[in-house]
Amino acid sequence: MKNHLYLFLAIMLIAISSNAQSWKVDANHSSIMFNAKHSGISFINGRFMEFEATMEGGTPEDFTGAKVSFTAQVNSINTGAEGRDNHLKRNDFFDMENHPTISFVSTSFTKTEDNMYTVVGNLTMKGNTKEVEIAAHHIGSTKTRDGRNKVGFQLTGNVDRNDFGVSGAAGSVAPIIEILCNVEVEEPKEN
Repeated sequence: MKNHLYLFLAIMLIAISSNAQSWKVDANHSSIMFNAKHSGISFINGRFMEFEATMEGGTPEDFTGAKVSFTAQVNSINTGAEGRDNHLKRNDFFDMENHPTISFVSTSFTKTEDNMYTVVGNLTMKGNTKEVEIAAHHIGSTKTRDGRNKVGFQLTGNVDRNDFGVSGAAGSVAPIIEILCNVEVEEPKEN
């Protein structure tokens, strides 16, 4: 009898996980950006122009337990200054030749208050992986023209670049980097 119960529970878990909501990231309305304090008096901001992201689980009303991930191409970094972008790709910063991507995989997605979540996960830069915590604000939900659910998030957090060995220009660039991601996801079209 006990074995039958375990088998039943295993089948139910597989069924639940296979029915998890799948979301398609709308790359045209999403962005991965950052701000870095420069010389203690101003900020340089930038973004990664090429990235892939996924989101599984949750509903338009509650995303508790959802799973998110992204991979950004270091070569696509854009701060508005070509010389600076080329420097950021070198080994004292992102070391693009040996580490062409930056990635994040969530380990938890927890509701903290109305429309607010804490996302914890593993961020990998320059071959170093560290656990980070990001605040996720569920901006809102709507419908696409053909009736599919569409939702928007803004994710914010701070990362100490020295934890990842991204330590160039230590005299002029602050160690704490602000991360800001705007993300729109929608239910994929049925085939």
